[in-house]
Amino acid sequence: MRHYTEQEMYRVLGKEMQVSETVEERLSQTYQQIRAQRQPGRAHSRRLWCGAAGTAAAMLAAGIFCVSNPALAAQIPLIGHLFEQIGSDVSYPGDYSGVGTPLVPETETDGGEQAAAYTQSANGMTVTLSEVYCNETALYVTMQLKTEEPMTDHLAMWNDGAEPILDLRGEARFGYNDAPVQLMAGELSGKLADDCTYLGMYRLELAESLTDYSEFYKTLEEQGTDVMVDAQVLEEYGDLIRKNELPEQFDVSISIDQIVGYRKDPVSIYEAAGVEVPDEETIEQMSDEEFQAWQNELAEKVPDYEDYPSKYENYWYDGPFAFDLSVQVDHDRTITVPVDEDAGDGFAVFSVTRTPFELLIENNAVTVGGDAILQVLDADGRRMSTGSRGGSENMLPVDGHDVSRIDIYRVSWEDFEGRKIKGSYFDEHETNEDGQTLKEVLDGCSLYHREVVLEK
Repeated sequence: MRHYTEQEMYRVLGKEMQVSETVEERLSQTYQQIRAQRQPGRAHSRRLWCGAAGTAAAMLAAGIFCVSNPALAAQIPLIGHLFEQIGSDVSYPGDYSGVGTPLVPETETDGGEQAAAYTQSANGMTVTLSEVYCNETALYVTMQLKTEEPMTDHLAMWNDGAEPILDLRGEARFGYNDAPVQLMAGELSGKLADDCTYLGMYRLELAESLTDYSEFYKTLEEQGTDVMVDAQVLEEYGDLIRKNELPEQFDVSISIDQIVGYRKDPVSIYEAAGVEVPDEETIEQMSDEEFQAWQNELAEKVPDYEDYPSKYENYWYDGPFAFDLSVQVDHDRTITVPVDEDAGDGFAVFSVTRTPFELLIENNAVTVGGDAILQVLDADGRRMSTGSRGGSENMLPVDGHDVSRIDIYRVSWEDFEGRKIKGSYFDEHETNEDGQTLKEVLDGCSLYHREVVLEK
């Protein structure tokens, strides 16, 4: 049976659905990346047939001195201050100065037994952990990744060209929970200091480690191993999922098996299968049955194309890299406000937690199901979104927003699309053609609305 994590339930079952024309739905699977000129995305669940041929990068000689940002590279010895250096370049940006605890005192950064405990090398990659910070929603660890050969020779950059797209594969074991937690894709973000050095922060949400699924999955397995976790199953058996308290202090072991990026020279499914790239008109004219048969034929020709990591799309560094940390939880900068006491028969927001970097909206959208969309406005009436780096609609970055007060709405998908709530219209215009602000539109069509004051 597939065991879904809570993050996966929110990101898969509760995510914002993509609805478009038939051709666009198909092209998103088969043609999207070709038309987008190989602009890579961060999501772990890759496009079905993504990847386009590209020229291989010229290989630099071994031992090359790697520098693309000398000013940043000069700061690398200050390994205990990465939060401060990269706080504006991570998935949940903000002012991280002063929040992190250095794992190694600065007097030991040049060596010593304690420094060695946070440095691991394997297969051409050296990983050095720098600092740790933990609030009530997430654990943050900064790290330096240094390669023997320029990683820019092999890895595609993010759209702005400033960072490679990296995932960590492995697990974390928390002292308060016997069950391991898989490291989530897309949670490592940062920037290049030079062609061989990446300064990053890994963010691990704590909800999974604080959740006991044992009775939930035991019951489902008794019902049959083919039972799929969906909104109906969660509504029926969700009360068997137990929530545990986060201790004030705990130990965590992080084991990284692979560090995975996207290839600079990806191979398309068509190249891998040895077939001609179809044009858009051909795809549009296919019936659903013909389209599915065509996909099946490609899958048979290249059965390993959808592996992850994939030799066609990915370049990766094998570990293992293993670290043991002691963590102190910061409660001083976190506030939690109760909202709805009882879900009743409909949607409910149970609480809102504000940290210096994120806004967690605890709700029952996954168990309620349906196609409604969560929308959150800050105190200025501006939409709060997951941003360009991905995320989930119940965990939002607060950077750049006044969150002393927020408005939480839930709207139908029909209104979300039809009233221009979807997309960037209200990010670029103060009002619509009728002179309504986004808040006024949401006030007029929402299925659910709560105002939540978050001032201490």
